[in-house]
Amino acid sequence: MFYASGLFAQPEFEPSDSKWLEQVFRSKGSSLFQKVLNQPEKYRYQIIYSQINRNRKGIPFLNTHYFHFNKANYLYPASLVKFPASLLALQKIQDLKPFRVNAETPIRFDSGWYCQTASGADWSQPSGWPSIDAYIKKMMLVSDNESYNRVYEFLGYDYIAKNLAARGFKDMRLIQRFEFPCDTLSAYYTNPYCFLNKTDTLFRQPLQEAQLRLMNPYGDVYMGSKYYDALGNLYPFPRSFMFNNYIPADELHRMLISLYLPEAVPKTLQWNVEENSLNRLKKYMGMWPRESEHPNYALADNYKKYLLMGTGASLPDSSDVRIFNVVGKAFGVLADCAYIVDFKHNIEFCVTAFIYCNEGDILNSNRYEYDPVGLPFLTELGQILYNEEKMREKRYPFSNADLKELYSR
Repeated sequence: MFYASGLFAQPEFEPSDSKWLEQVFRSKGSSLFQKVLNQPEKYRYQIIYSQINRNRKGIPFLNTHYFHFNKANYLYPASLVKFPASLLALQKIQDLKPFRVNAETPIRFDSGWYCQTASGADWSQPSGWPSIDAYIKKMMLVSDNESYNRVYEFLGYDYIAKNLAARGFKDMRLIQRFEFPCDTLSAYYTNPYCFLNKTDTLFRQPLQEAQLRLMNPYGDVYMGSKYYDALGNLYPFPRSFMFNNYIPADELHRMLISLYLPEAVPKTLQWNVEENSLNRLKKYMGMWPRESEHPNYALADNYKKYLLMGTGASLPDSSDVRIFNVVGKAFGVLADCAYIVDFKHNIEFCVTAFIYCNEGDILNSNRYEYDPVGLPFLTELGQILYNEEKMREKRYPFSNADLKELYSR
């Protein structure tokens, strides 16, 4: 087995705050927005915003602005991990094509280690069985945790680590399931599973034991001044997140760009996945829950859309907006990573934002300021940037109309 070195990474050179972006925030933001801006240590916010310009051939060029970005300032990513997990799952499915497996092939998980569970039928699906495509759809539309656990088990600890590193996401860590009352050791063992075609087994993978042992690249990172454990015991010191998932804002932002604006990243870092599979992921990320079938969801449009409309705010009048995004919400951290487009007004931009909404700084207290602080801040952030984009002149128009066609198919 390979154990991570005790010599932890040192924070890289961090880009300085965008003076232009600060000026926009100071001149456009409400009193609540200013209150958050004035207390960066309390709210620990990080913002990355990319303006997109295109040449006459439609090739995108990005002008990226950073505000209070700090890679070593740990913030728990929560459900943000579902985005890289989805991309890696589509990549692994591509690897299994010789076995006649695709993302819609029924999959069955068995139990081969303590804390593992077998999967059953999924009657929300036409086939009556779960599939990788169904898991991805549930993760993107309603941030389903069980689906993430299954995709994590499909991928395996080592596969995730090696393939993230190979694509340049060297500090990103997907090293645990969700909602498992088990120790760290259980994350190293992932379930046996098989893909099925009626009664035929197309591919079988046995129980996997990870050879790698990863931890946070910046060492023993902490959050909170106190925390409750799962049994309700209060510990009067910060909680360590050394062996928890980690997604730095810049790597998440770059991953979003690699999916929606692949021409803007080197070919070696683009995803080697069939276009049809990538388009399905894009579609799921931008769907309103009411548009879903198999399963159906009776949820408001602003569900899981924190930027621009998280508080329930209406979209701009006479607009044609889609928000292609992934969000995180846990331990007082609220985060959104989005590619926002308005097909009618020739608008497109990328924004990744984190904010810590925990007045008491106690983890697992269930007393977080998501509604009074976090969602209003992210909603207004999206609105400010949208309005700036609406006024910004572009020499060549937005040319990603294929995205709109995803919803007419």
